[in-house]
Amino acid sequence: MVSRNVGFKIPGAIAFCLAVLGYFFYKDNLRKESKSMEEKNVTISFSGKIDSMYRDYSNHGVTVLMLNNKKRLEFNMYEYSRFQKNDSIVKHKNEDSIHVYRNGTIKSYKY
Repeated sequence: MVSRNVGFKIPGAIAFCLAVLGYFFYKDNLRKESKSMEEKNVTISFSGKIDSMYRDYSNHGVTVLMLNNKKRLEFNMYEYSRFQKNDSIVKHKNEDSIHVYRNGTIKSYKY
């Protein structure tokens, strides 16, 4: 009769199963979170002229726009080059795009 050393195989198998289950729960939660963010973004509306803009490096380089009506908008760090001071920016409720008006031209970006 041959003895088998299964002492390390059982905890390894249990750890692997837990990791796989954790991954699927994380993936499902991520999907639900992105849907709720999309719903939140659709209900937001704003408009105004960009008074100032800067990057908030204490908050992961977030692009912050201050409008002339004292409203503060935050975008991810990659959006900084899309905006300039004195641009007019509009987002209507129930739309998923932002319209930027600059020198008679209109540019639309997905929000």
